[in-house]
Amino acid sequence: MKELDDKMTSLKASIKTDIDNCSKLKNEIEQLNDAVHGIVDKDKAELTFIASKKCLEKVKQSETYLKENSVQVESSMNFQADCDVQDYFSKLSGMGRIVLRTKAISVLSDQVFTVQGKSEYDVSIPSGSAKPFTMIDICVFYDDQVLVADYADKRVKLLDHQYQVVGHCDFTAHPNDICQITPCEVAVIVDENKTHEVQFVSVNGGRLVKVRKLQFQHVCSGIAHYLQDLYLTSGTALYKYSMKGALIKKLHEDTSGRYHRYNFDTLL
Repeated sequence: MKELDDKMTSLKASIKTDIDNCSKLKNEIEQLNDAVHGIVDKDKAELTFIASKKCLEKVKQSETYLKENSVQVESSMNFQADCDVQDYFSKLSGMGRIVLRTKAISVLSDQVFTVQGKSEYDVSIPSGSAKPFTMIDICVFYDDQVLVADYADKRVKLLDHQYQVVGHCDFTAHPNDICQITPCEVAVIVDENKTHEVQFVSVNGGRLVKVRKLQFQHVCSGIAHYLQDLYLTSGTALYKYSMKGALIKKLHEDTSGRYHRYNFDTLL
């Protein structure tokens, strides 16, 4: 396609040159013609003779140019395949092969998990409310930093390796769920009364910065990210959205039971 575009550009340039030359010769002859008529009317023989000579020279120049470019050339283009490529493909029995690899994995069946221990950490901050903390969701980054959503305090808090609060981001409504979008960005469900939003927050050097947000018409309870799409739950339905907030499809809805304002993992 690139080669054809180059050839087309070259042909157009050649045609344009011919058109420009013809137009130039035509204009020059018309100007000389007007000049000759003007001189004749004034009865100036010397000037008439000079103008006539110039006209004859220009006419001769035009006839020479037309004669040189009067030959009709018929052109055609076709695609000539590389025979080596055809020979190569003719020797192949297929375009590839299927390789099956297996490995043994342990299947957990009725296995009991035992808690080895637990630790408690104070993640309060001076500007926080006096209400009890409600850590509704958690997200762990690749560098072991932890992001927790404090439902009661309407904020998300960033914890370091010692689980100390090193940054936070406040919202106008309760955060319900978190999911990681990129190694340094998360999406937070923020929902309360008439506020139904997904707020994107970047994590950079211990700072949480609001990047952008998407607004929805339905309640937002839970969120997940998969293959550049967002999956939102409303308590009764599961929706699939693009990263720009465009509805792709309502995947499932069940209104027969009680409404649940739970996060994505609980509903699924």
